[in-house]
Amino acid sequence: MEPGTSSTVAMAGPSSLPEKPVAAEVTEKRPEDKKRRRPKRKRVASEVAATEAGEVGPSDAPVETYNTPWLEKLGTTVYESKEKRLHDEIVAFFEYMTPTADERHARAMVIAQVAEVVKRRLPKAAVDTFGSVAQDLYLPDGYVLLPFDVPLGCLAEVFGGSDTDLVISTPHTYDDETKKRVLFQLSALMRNSHVTDYVQVVHRARVPVISFTTSPDLGSLKIDISLNATDGLNAVPVLRGYFERMPALRYLVLALKSLLTRHRLNSASSSGLSSYGLICLAISFLQLNPLSRPAEYIEKPLESASLGVLLMDFLQYYADVFPYETSYVSVTQGKVLLKADKGWTNESRPESLCIECLLNPDNDVGRPTSKIRAIRALFRESHSTLESYPFAPLPDPLNVLGTILGVSESTLEHRALLKSIVNSGRLTQALQDVQRSGHQSSAPGRRPPPSTAQQPYPPPRHYTRGPRYGPVAGSERSQRPPANHSLPARPPMHPSLPARPSLPAHQSSHRAPQGPSIGSMRGGGGGGRLIDRLDEPQPSRRRRT
Repeated sequence: MEPGTSSTVAMAGPSSLPEKPVAAEVTEKRPEDKKRRRPKRKRVASEVAATEAGEVGPSDAPVETYNTPWLEKLGTTVYESKEKRLHDEIVAFFEYMTPTADERHARAMVIAQVAEVVKRRLPKAAVDTFGSVAQDLYLPDGYVLLPFDVPLGCLAEVFGGSDTDLVISTPHTYDDETKKRVLFQLSALMRNSHVTDYVQVVHRARVPVISFTTSPDLGSLKIDISLNATDGLNAVPVLRGYFERMPALRYLVLALKSLLTRHRLNSASSSGLSSYGLICLAISFLQLNPLSRPAEYIEKPLESASLGVLLMDFLQYYADVFPYETSYVSVTQGKVLLKADKGWTNESRPESLCIECLLNPDNDVGRPTSKIRAIRALFRESHSTLESYPFAPLPDPLNVLGTILGVSESTLEHRALLKSIVNSGRLTQALQDVQRSGHQSSAPGRRPPPSTAQQPYPPPRHYTRGPRYGPVAGSERSQRPPANHSLPARPPMHPSLPARPSLPAHQSSHRAPQGPSIGSMRGGGGGGRLIDRLDEPQPSRRRRT
């Protein structure tokens, strides 16, 4: 429109077109938001949680069914007291949980085969057992099927049973980086050898280990392997001496270990009480005799039928009597000493459990046990359950120990599996498959590079060559067989080619036969033309201007 002209502007009415949708702002995700976050841990069956009041609370998952098969060995007998009946049940429980001949055979064969696989990578290493297996005090716990949503970091809590602890001892000491690399190589070797399908390398722990469960044909045994961690191995003869001097110790430890295992409080990796710590607590209890029982109760428990009394006293003592705030357990001195003298007082955790190590007095065995309130609550509830059990001096079927202990269905299935693979020959076949996997591997094992603490590798050997036609007679290289000694003989030469001249006597042992010499080429055989051509003067090259 030109300037100065008039126009009429009409106002637009309401439009019949739909309104244009307003696009929502799309915010670009930052690279930090795209990181895969670790899923929350889900509780497994029969897990015990500590509430704020320190009581034992139920878990989110359904509780597994537990049985009392050891009662089949006990008849209907009239007992004078509940403690006498509890004693017989503890003895029957111990005899039932003791490994059978098939279970011992299967575990021993699998351990030997795992040690053979380890020596493929470390030929000069020694593989030994320690812990509960070395003391013949392990539980026949069954394998656990992993749910699909269980994080890998929670395997220590899912596998809450008795592990077969193995330690690899090498002639040299490896640094942390080399030890980590060797453990990862061993984990790959276990998978490739068909020992297991999954291996977890816990390399950030205080004692790095590889943890796995063997295949079903190898017994589904849970195995932990550490490298050059000799503390547990050195404790084996020390603990064995206490088991021989204290007859009641073995019965108490097996019953208490089963109690902690049922409630997932038996592993130090999940803040529970380890088997080593539990043994130390039981030894200190028998040393102190805090409730002043007769000496024959401890020295002759089977003759005096005192195991029931000792079990209830142990639960009561470590639930409410032991002074957790001020004292720690010292088995070597046989006393309860003050934490302040050791410098183990913890203001944030005043009720923490402190146990002096038998080998290293400066090491606190109870330090990882942060669930001590849940353990004390479990002991308190178990003691209350046993104490309030209704007892009548009648020949009625009683089940005192079954109120706190039991054998799970997975344990019964695992014992049946071990018996089946031994009797059917599946174990032997699986062991042969593992052995054949080692023969099929043609690549030799590589040893790790030396660390600062081990001796360096020997320097390479240099061979000195002699004169022009080979090494000096009698040298190291002249003694070695030729590199092509395994190759077939060289075929004869074509008749049209000149014959090779024979070597002089003083050079026949110094060098291999050579081709035609310059003299023979000058003399004949069709090679003179080449020599003559070389003797002719060559035309000079044209220089570039």
